[in-house]
Amino acid sequence: MTEKSLVPFDDLRANLQQLTAYPLPEGANELIENTIGLANELERSLKSEYDALQEAMTMAQQAKNKFVSVVTHELRLPLTSIKGYTDLLRQEIVGPINEQQAEFLDTVRKNVERMSALISDLSDISHLETGRIKFAIQTIPVRQAIEGALNQYLTRIAEKGQVLEVNLPNEIPNLKADPNRLLQVLSSLISNAWKYTPSGGKITLRAIPEQDDVRLEISDTGIGISPQEQVKVFTQFFRSENEAVREYPGWGLALNLSKRLVEVMGGSMGFESKLGEGSTFWFTLPSYNREPG
Repeated sequence: MTEKSLVPFDDLRANLQQLTAYPLPEGANELIENTIGLANELERSLKSEYDALQEAMTMAQQAKNKFVSVVTHELRLPLTSIKGYTDLLRQEIVGPINEQQAEFLDTVRKNVERMSALISDLSDISHLETGRIKFAIQTIPVRQAIEGALNQYLTRIAEKGQVLEVNLPNEIPNLKADPNRLLQVLSSLISNAWKYTPSGGKITLRAIPEQDDVRLEISDTGIGISPQEQVKVFTQFFRSENEAVREYPGWGLALNLSKRLVEVMGGSMGFESKLGEGSTFWFTLPSYNREPG
């Protein structure tokens, strides 16, 4: 707890003391002193309760981080084994499989990938909250970063019949960021645009120099976000009630994690959206002109 009172007790005491400078009815001074004494007692009581609450919150946070650390560690090995054996069966290493069995194995693999993504996100969030996450800041060409992220989605975008447009200036400063974390953020935003943009829709990536930063934008002509839900977009575990969103599995962690990663690298993240018309998610990162702070 800081030195400052939780409530303006100092002002209350000062105002009561000022009253004693004027003529008062008999017994008023005693009443004022008693009131000041009660205020002091109440302030001590509130401070004690506040300190106890802060300690409980700290212990709860530590317990949560420990739980997440243990769970993510213990689940990684069996999920890796399931994925490996599924791939071996799918490749018919131990014998032929029929079409239905292949579909079942594909479903298993997709669900394992979902669980692996959840574990990775939870682990990253836990490391961010405990300050244990490490960043290897490097100078990264913008075009290289965007192409690296897009390569994972070009086939899916084409299969869905979406139009992809990439607008990059001829000359744009390099970014200063962790390449793996930048890829993680870009992939998350591109994935959202792909998921929630219908067939025939358009996805646009832009890069815009801004003083000592570079602004990256991922726009889509998808389902958009209602004003009521926009305030919750970056909240952990939030998922829209929109049926089009619920069609795709997710945990509501990727945007929260992306925003925090960008902020640690010295940037910021936001979005604009209109329900039924699409969204633009953007983030800025330092260029080579500025060190991330």
